[in-house]
Amino acid sequence: MKVSQDLSEQIQLNQKKENTIDTLLEELKQKDVVIERITIELRESNANAKLAEQQYDGLKSTIDRLQEDNDKLTKSNDEFVNRIMQEKEKYMEEMNKMTVLYEHANKKIGMLQNLQEQEKKRFTWKSKKSSVESSDDSNTSQSNARKFGSMGVVIPSGVKQSISAHRSQATCVRYDTAGGNVVATSSEDSTVKIWSTGNGNLLKTLRGGSGQVMLGLDICGDLTAGCGSDKTCRIWNTRTQRLVHQLVGHSQRVTAVRLLKGNAQAVLTASADRSMKVWDISRHTYRQSVTLKNSSSANCLDVSYDGVTAVAGHLDGGVRFFDIRSSERTGEVSELHSGGVTSVNFNPNNNAEILTTGRDSTVKLVDVRKTGQALQTFFHSEFRIDVSYAACAISPDGRYAAAGSSTGDVFIWKSADGVLEKQLKGHEAGVIAVAWDRGGSNGQQFSSVDKKGNLLLWA
Repeated sequence: MKVSQDLSEQIQLNQKKENTIDTLLEELKQKDVVIERITIELRESNANAKLAEQQYDGLKSTIDRLQEDNDKLTKSNDEFVNRIMQEKEKYMEEMNKMTVLYEHANKKIGMLQNLQEQEKKRFTWKSKKSSVESSDDSNTSQSNARKFGSMGVVIPSGVKQSISAHRSQATCVRYDTAGGNVVATSSEDSTVKIWSTGNGNLLKTLRGGSGQVMLGLDICGDLTAGCGSDKTCRIWNTRTQRLVHQLVGHSQRVTAVRLLKGNAQAVLTASADRSMKVWDISRHTYRQSVTLKNSSSANCLDVSYDGVTAVAGHLDGGVRFFDIRSSERTGEVSELHSGGVTSVNFNPNNNAEILTTGRDSTVKLVDVRKTGQALQTFFHSEFRIDVSYAACAISPDGRYAAAGSSTGDVFIWKSADGVLEKQLKGHEAGVIAVAWDRGGSNGQQFSSVDKKGNLLLWA
């Protein structure tokens, strides 16, 4: 009985074990399936990874090839730009040669016309007596000679009038470009004053903003312009002393102003806000017509004698040229003066040449056609510039350059060879600005102002 019971229990135990074995075998089959699926997925992942690696290698090769192509294109572009610049330089050189030839041709034409006129007069005078011929020849020679005011260009040699013009430092001096016998001065005392070049009498006093420095001025006939630290430019009727316009639009001090030559109803201003503006004042209400943008503050400006080109001298030591009509920059001479350009003037006889002054205490005559080549550099051991608006001047015939020194002397050099012609003494303080113009009927042409507000008229 007991054996039978043990056998039954053993059979049951075996049955349980067999069931367990079957269960484990079933689980093993399921795991084999999972392992097979994972294996397949791993195989697919390896294939995808290999494909991605191949694609990466392909993309890398493509990028390298594109980089090589880009390098080649960049090199070709640089070569093309250099070729264009070389062609442009050749073109400009040819244009300069053509301009010179054109000027020579015009001179020859003028000479031929003069010779033709002289031949006509000589033919007419044949019937006259020799004494009359001699007199007529002398008169003809005088009438054909170029005149500035009542006489030719006179190199100043002494003080004609010494005038206590302002109670504080003078900043600018300008002659009437219309040819009147007057000269105008501006000052830190907020005024522009107009003086007789004949007897030195004060004719007009034009007042700006109270307490604001008047930095620059210009005068032409019935119009006087003055600009200053109050960010505005004022236009007065010279005859009535009435303020006709107050030009507002600059965001910083207005450093220089010019009434455009050949257009008495237009004004050009330069400002420390790195812009120059052209103003139309032909109507009762002014309007701003053109804005010329700069990369540096402008200390000074001038307008060519054809009224088309403006040049500005800048704080960064360069000068820049603009077409007033289109507002386009037409040229630039960089790093002309270290410390900044304080004054710039076109040569009255040659619009391709400018005279500049810099804080480096030099004066330069520059040919803008020759990439800003300095034809002459004028300097002296006693010549000093210490203000950013010190103004130089070039004689009406272009033969002399003049500038005042902070030491109180006025220096005059020959333009042709840079030799010092004269060192004039007369100021008791540093000279701020000089002016040299054709003068009016009395022939007075040269003047200067200093830090004490004095105006000297030279003879």
